Amino acid sequence: MEKGLKGRNIVIGVTGSIACYKALDLIKEFRKKGANVYVIMTYGASQLVPVRDFEKAANEVRTHTFDPGIDYRNYIRKNKPMNHISFADIADLFLICPATANSIGKMAHGIADDLLTTSILATLAPVVIAPAMNVKMWNNAIVQENVQKLRKAGMLFIDPEYGDLACGYKGIGRLANTEKIGEYIETIALKRKTLEGKKIIVTAGATSEEIDPVRVITNKSSGKMGTYIAEEAFLRGADVTLIRGTNSVEPKIQMKDIKINTAKELFNEVKRNIKNADILIHAAAVSDFYVSRKKNGKIKSGQTLALELNPTTKILENIKKLNKKIKLVGFKAEYRVSEKELVKRAFSLLKDADANFIVANDVGKKGRGFDADTNEVFIVDKRGRAEHIGLRDKRVIAAKILDNIA
Repeated sequence: MEKGLKGRNIVIGVTGSIACYKALDLIKEFRKKGANVYVIMTYGASQLVPVRDFEKAANEVRTHTFDPGIDYRNYIRKNKPMNHISFADIADLFLICPATANSIGKMAHGIADDLLTTSILATLAPVVIAPAMNVKMWNNAIVQENVQKLRKAGMLFIDPEYGDLACGYKGIGRLANTEKIGEYIETIALKRKTLEGKKIIVTAGATSEEIDPVRVITNKSSGKMGTYIAEEAFLRGADVTLIRGTNSVEPKIQMKDIKINTAKELFNEVKRNIKNADILIHAAAVSDFYVSRKKNGKIKSGQTLALELNPTTKILENIKKLNKKIKLVGFKAEYRVSEKELVKRAFSLLKDADANFIVANDVGKKGRGFDADTNEVFIVDKRGRAEHIGLRDKRVIAAKILDNIA
């Protein structure tokens, strides 16, 4: 596992929990495996463990947002980087260990009143949180609501364990075993390397074609699958460009994010970005038709209307014409067909597009496709083999798709 941490910059936020001394063992272990470890200590943590103990263990330790005796003129003259920005920028991974109920609450509500919380808001690195607190605090509805809010924002948790607590209680609230935390961080670090240096384009959401200035033809799509794939690719170290139409979710991670409306706009953005791309994952639900005679004014309601529809360009089938070397993943949605037929149609599309994989699903089944948070898919490869992924969360499926690519 050493290769996962070697040369990686890990920033550890230590907050005012009795368990904060345990972070020292993690720091020593990370550095032994080749990582550069930078520490941010909150005021509470500095009252429990001497700052010098962490200074001996880590590459660098900071406790204040600004240097003591700061004069803004000195920063301006010297172009000196702010502490929270410099740590946020160099981090390959952020670990909050231990995380108190207070620090979780502040992060959940975007409060930035110390170096740690401002750094968290400024970083693009994955954030892992290892809580430690009294059992009653951990079970408090407000704390759990804050935890869920951070999970939805894309932050990762190593949940506390059951055991004897420093406060005298027994229950869930004890900091997870440091060996378990260390293994988890190494896994995340290794994942960051799987697509490192790769340029990936992901399309997501539904395109739409105007009938008149207020009405459109579109496809059903939440955009969740494509957005989750883009986020997962970013977490694996890729340089991601997300091109998306109408969708119901916003990316939780900052990346290049291009919004489009029509199939033509989507294809144009693909053409602009594809030249140096290594991988294209085409998950968007592209409109199959556009209106040949679009109305300039709003059509009056209450009348029979005939629309002449023309087919839009098949984007997937044109990708390899733009970039022969690109690794291509497409999606195929069918409605109430047999699994055999679903795979057969997916393989036919794969051959037509010269794709590497086609991800096929049946949107006619409950809990699959569109606005659902879950899906069931078959990942079909060039040999016609199909990996079946049963009904799972779309984030899990996103990870499985990228596992196949990597």
